[in-house]
Amino acid sequence: MICVPIVAKSNSAALEDIAKANKVADYIELRLDLINKPNIESLIKKAKKPVIVTVRKKSEGGKFSGTESRRISLLKKALKLKPEYIDLEFSIPKKSLNSLIETSGKKTKVILSHHNMKSTPPLKELNVLLAKMKKVKGVNIFKIITTANFMDDSMAILEFLRQAKKKKNNIISFAMGIYGKDSRILSVPFGSYLTFGSLEKGKESADGQLTVGELNKIYQGLSVML
Repeated sequence: MICVPIVAKSNSAALEDIAKANKVADYIELRLDLINKPNIESLIKKAKKPVIVTVRKKSEGGKFSGTESRRISLLKKALKLKPEYIDLEFSIPKKSLNSLIETSGKKTKVILSHHNMKSTPPLKELNVLLAKMKKVKGVNIFKIITTANFMDDSMAILEFLRQAKKKKNNIISFAMGIYGKDSRILSVPFGSYLTFGSLEKGKESADGQLTVGELNKIYQGLSVML
């Protein structure tokens, strides 16, 4: 399963990219922190694939420039439109996080996420983090993304993913960066709920992201080999 992030700067450009993504994506992520004055309703209506709404804060790789209260308000506004998924950071203060999860209701699935923008922690630390995240009630999918500084980091995150999936966790996990490309490709075969692929070169939402076309070619090749 491949999710295409929409990273356009304007609402009109985002609508154009959504139309293209409808043809190649399994999921579409609306990066509202990147879109200037987004008309959320028009964006969600344009998408023909399940939508993940995200308003990513700077500390976790986003570019939202407003206050945290404004960001929470934007997330709540999006939730009123009942997108298929909402991505909420584990670092959101507990009271606000619980309020957002409660607002999500039954129609919107909650992805609880954590993004480590500096490194890939040891396997033990990743397991401890997941255990803490699992204490939050009302979560459907757990997302733990790290940064690979060495080739071994990709292998570490894949082992974490394998163990997490073995325990029947719904999880998204891979490593960002040039050394994380293998983990992006192999995350789905290892049990990740999805991986991310840019609509085209130059429209990546994070370092090391392949295009949806590249990922599809790789997966087609793997299916032939298997």
